Amino acid sequence: MSNSKPITQIEAETLRLIRTFIEKNGYSPTIAELAASAGVYGNAMCERVARLHHKGAITKTPRIARSIRLA
Repeated sequence: MSNSKPITQIEAETLRLIRTFIEKNGYSPTIAELAASAGVYGNAMCERVARLHHKGAITKTPRIARSIRLA
């Protein structure tokens, strides 16, 4: 993970949702599935995932569904 900024509580919860989904299903969640799990709009989850990607907590391939991976 990048040391530029610490992970916030909301971002940590998002990481937990991603980890739990992958452990349960064997593949990564979509933004829509994460948003539904967290009870937020898709745009809000997109921003969370983008921040996690920027901080180096996850990797994600642009324009590829289910490409979120924990770093």
